[in-house]
Parts: sequence; structure tokens; C-alpha cells
Amino acid sequence: METRIESEIARLTDLNWKIPASDTDGIHTPVQVDEELISFPSEDYSGEESNSEAGGFWAEERAYFIRKMLNDRKINLLWEVGAGNGNAAIPLRKNGIDVVCVEPLRSGTLTLIKNGFLTFQSTLETLELPDNSIEAIGAFDVLEHLESPEILLREIFRILRPGGYFICSVPAYQWLFSNFDISIGHYRRYSRSELNKLIALVGLNTIEKKSIFAFLIIPSFMLRRIPFLFGLNLKSKKKTVAHENKLSKFNRLDAPLRFLSKCERKLNLPIGLSHIYISKK
Repeated sequence: METRIESEIARLTDLNWKIPASDTDGIHTPVQVDEELISFPSEDYSGEESNSEAGGFWAEERAYFIRKMLNDRKINLLWEVGAGNGNAAIPLRKNGIDVVCVEPLRSGTLTLIKNGFLTFQSTLETLELPDNSIEAIGAFDVLEHLESPEILLREIFRILRPGGYFICSVPAYQWLFSNFDISIGHYRRYSRSELNKLIALVGLNTIEKKSIFAFLIIPSFMLRRIPFLFGLNLKSKKKTVAHENKLSKFNRLDAPLRFLSKCERKLNLPIGLSHIYISKK
């Protein structure tokens, strides 16, 4: 039986799209990527099959809400841009969402391919997907890494079919910006209104939004923002800066954090450490 992903590629081929050739590692690469232009430090991906972060509370809780938004719209296949080493793709697939991965960093694509994902080492633009051809595209913690995110969003708008969906997550609130953001190549954090304006700028219509991890706002302000304001441990933005696991200190408290996350699900708070938006063309 043909899988959903095989059917997706066959459908695009029928639209005269040519899938880029794969290399000896099984990764499809249309154009050589200059990794120096990518703001996220490539050394943070090991290239190994194991990805412990994908099973952590942050990744799984974020995936819970992404999956819910997709399931509500009967979407079971997603093209993910900036898929990293699978922090979203792995838990989404585990819960029934097939994912086609687009990731510019070689170290991330190696982990994805070892986990069995159809993977393109590429930017979305260089894939040259057909106009109006894709039902759903995701970008999870990606827009904040782009100096001009509207360029990516315009490409997403071009290739989404009418009625298609774009779903994204971003870190919340510029007033929480800190050394942590600098170390992993963030240009900014987003308020709800700023994200609304950015999405509307390219013609997409936001239809649902969710903020998560409200209980982590105060710890993040205390442990990250305050030291940043006082100039403590300030690091320059360099690819060689080794960054901490996104919430490595919190992940040591995995069980209580999962409990707090489940409690927060019932509250539908308008604030959180991360925003998740789904928009429609």
C-alpha cells in the first residue's frame, strides 16, 4: 500500500515537480546550502539518531497543541520548514501526523534521515515547489531565526493551495529577550499582535491561536532576562557559542513540569512562553 508521503510526492510529480536527487546518506539536496548564513548553531545537532529533546516535556507538549490544531482540520500530512533534528517531527509522527522535513543544516538532516523521515537539506525557496500545491506547512520556532521572515512567509503563501494551512510556533515577548536568545541565533521574540501583523502582511488569515507554558514566564524572566539586563555572562552571537539545551535545567523536573502543563491546558490563558498560530490561505 502506498504511504501518504509517497502519494504526496507522486501528486507533486504529476504537477511537473521534480524531486531533487538524494545523496549517499539518503538526503535530497537541490542546491548546496551555505550553513554560515543559518543563524542557528549547527554544532547543537549531533547528527546521531538519538534525540532526547524530542521526548522531553517541551517538545511533547508543543506537539500536543500542534496535533490538536491539525486534527481539528483533518490534516494528517505536514511539510515542516526548519525541522531541525526532529523536535517537532518525531512527536508528531508518533501521534499520527506524517511529516516531510525541510532543514538547511546537515547535522539536523542526518538525524531526521536516521529516524526515517523524507528529508530535504534545503531552504523552502530552493525546493521550487509548484504554486498552490501544498495543503499544510509548519514552521516551529523558525521565524525568530530569520532577519526577514516575510520572505519565507511569502514563499509559503505561494505554494499553499487555496484553503491550505500554515501553522507555526514562536518564542513570546521581546521583553524576555536574553543571552539565551543570542546564543541560538534569535533576532527577536514575538507578541501576539506582532505575529498577527506579520502573518497578515503576506495575506494569510489567522484562524486559531494558543499560548503555552505560562508557568515558565517568571522563571525565564528571573533566570535569563534579569542577568541579561545586568550584563551578566553576556556572549556575542557566534556560531561557536555552545548553547544550553532549550530548557535543560527545567527538563530535570520533567514529571512536575508535565503535570503543570496538563493543568494549564484547561485554562486557555492568553499568555505563555510560546505562541502557536494556525492560519489559512
